Amino acid sequence: MKGTLVDFNFQINEGVIQGDDGKRYSFFGSEWKDHTSPARGQNVDFAVNDLNQAVSIYVQAFARQPVFKKTNNQHADQLQTEENFGFFDWAMKCLKNYVNFSGRARRKEYWYFYLFQILIGLILGLSLGIMGVSEGGIDAISSLLSLFFFLPTLAVGVRRLHDVNRSGWWMLLALTIIGLIPLLIWAVSETKPESNQWGEPAK
Repeated sequence: MKGTLVDFNFQINEGVIQGDDGKRYSFFGSEWKDHTSPARGQNVDFAVNDLNQAVSIYVQAFARQPVFKKTNNQHADQLQTEENFGFFDWAMKCLKNYVNFSGRARRKEYWYFYLFQILIGLILGLSLGIMGVSEGGIDAISSLLSLFFFLPTLAVGVRRLHDVNRSGWWMLLALTIIGLIPLLIWAVSETKPESNQWGEPAK
């Protein structure tokens, strides 16, 4: 099938194609098989799987060269915007990508979100203590807060691994004590400058 790329988000590594049949098809970056990077307006050939998602996507040859330049500019603009992000901007980005396990995350996004959780926990605990909430009540609310943050914390951890060229499945090392050591090393590692199967560099 043929269509036009409507949108692609490098950070979450997902996009949307408008098919020639008038329907829209979402896709993951791993299905982008062309040697150029995805960008709006590209004319593409693709197949559709049983979930009605676009797969095996290739750019039509005549559109490759000019679109590649446009993609570089688009990604550069996105990175420039993030250079002006403050502490809460990074935290909100993680919450907006609540269950997004695609794409890449730089160190600021990962560590600022952890710091955000600590601050929220401290503020909440102090506030509940001042209001006279019982210890059992504080524990219950803290458990609910931890449950709320579980998925976005896991998701940003996976994206951080992607940013250093590691599969998100390495997060399973967290189930072992010794496995926390390599996970910590990868979490503090610099962004890999090259593109990979999970998207463009996060910085």
